[in-house]
Amino acid sequence: MATDTLSVPAGRAAGAATSNATRLLCAGTYLDPLYRATVIRELLTHRFRVVAPSYGYDAVPVLAHALAARRLHRARLAVLGAGLVLTFVLMGAGVLNGWGGFLAVAWLLWVTSYLRRIVTLQTLLTRLRRGTGAPGDTGGFTGAYPRHPDLTADLVAKIDREQASDGTLVRYSGYKPFVGAGEPVKRWSTAELLIGAPLSPFESPQRTSGAPAAGQEPQRKEVVPFTVEEITSHVAGRMAATLRDEARQAERIEGLAVERSTFTTSVTTRPGLWEPTPGEREGRWEDVYDSGRAYLCVRVGSWNQELVTTAFVGFDLKGNTLHTEFYSYVLAPIKSDFHLVDRLPAALDGRLLLRVAWDTLRAAPGAVLGPALRRARALLPWQPGANRIRVLLPLDTSEFHLGRYADTVLDRGALTSIRELATSDDFHVFFQETDTIKYTQIVERQLLHVVRGFLHEHKVDLAEHEARQTNILSNNFGSNNTFGSHSNFGPGNQDNRSTAPQNGNQGA
Repeated sequence: MATDTLSVPAGRAAGAATSNATRLLCAGTYLDPLYRATVIRELLTHRFRVVAPSYGYDAVPVLAHALAARRLHRARLAVLGAGLVLTFVLMGAGVLNGWGGFLAVAWLLWVTSYLRRIVTLQTLLTRLRRGTGAPGDTGGFTGAYPRHPDLTADLVAKIDREQASDGTLVRYSGYKPFVGAGEPVKRWSTAELLIGAPLSPFESPQRTSGAPAAGQEPQRKEVVPFTVEEITSHVAGRMAATLRDEARQAERIEGLAVERSTFTTSVTTRPGLWEPTPGEREGRWEDVYDSGRAYLCVRVGSWNQELVTTAFVGFDLKGNTLHTEFYSYVLAPIKSDFHLVDRLPAALDGRLLLRVAWDTLRAAPGAVLGPALRRARALLPWQPGANRIRVLLPLDTSEFHLGRYADTVLDRGALTSIRELATSDDFHVFFQETDTIKYTQIVERQLLHVVRGFLHEHKVDLAEHEARQTNILSNNFGSNNTFGSHSNFGPGNQDNRSTAPQNGNQGA
């Protein structure tokens, strides 16, 4: 593998590129061949698809290491193939007999596999090890990544642009708009009438004393009009100030990000067009449903960005009614297999080299037969290759099957993220689970408080808001509004989950 590296992108990507989540995902490309192939397919082979937002990590180094790991595998196959050809030539020329040819082939199989293992171990022990942070320690993961011909400047710019989550446009595929955010935890919505707050006896123009007579509607203040943009901007500013900027150091949530993004589809009907046009690369995409929705995204990245809790908050004004939506998602920790990189020895020594040599010899039969069987299975006509692009067409139930004459429907939206593909089914530590609940409740409580203050400033009657607030807070993680697929979000949550539709799109 080449030793030259590219510099880490500046700005937003620089922080995400050095996170522990990015490091573990890069290590996973060497440890899991299926994950490596999936990363390459999602980010390189299917480059017509938009990259999902990257919460707490950078997809560019992960793709770079996936390509480096694949190149290492292909280099081993190339050397092995060349050695086998040379061996057969020597056998044909009579230089080697049958027994000598057999020993040469066996040695080639062992030595190429052994060298590949050593290079992989060396990469994990040096580039992808966790830095100690001690003075003078310049080793460990820095966010830099290997060069590769397929990782062009245009591709890097595309991934950087599309994976950004700082108020940009998120184009999703299928049913779920909050792609990349992980598994759902909780949701609720409210609709509040915007009626004026009642006037006190001292504010009444008639200066009446006492409460109004029975059945008499109290006089009310005139509501100060506001827009969705105004309430969203106010909530975003107050949430960032209360939880991070103006909070005391001990109470500050350092991993907090408050952003606003618009979620929309990106389905096109252009036959034979796999690459976006220049106009589409600049942001002029088709949205056949006109389904764009703007949400405030309050994200908390904890455990060095390995645990990411995100709340999506949406506001809408219709018919003198304020509608508020709240959706909480969590990116659970990365699967434990990828943490193997943290349990490896500090360096390669003679004893470890001998152990690797012996283990390579023991694994030789499986190493020979496994790839051959997988390659043969992939070549079967009823099982397409892993890198072949497939497009799901809408169900055609017309009488004459006229759908065969229609343009190809291509959904270019983000279907999943490489981070979601590496998510563990369970939390590794009990306190990761409790932090998910904690940050969801903190964001939820602060949101309700900030909205209440905004409505009070605009002279809205708060009686309905306070009643709904009490109901929401009293049913935290134990009501029908809670949903998700994890079974470890609290015992009171297991029997009351709603059956939210799941994303059934298995697009290309």
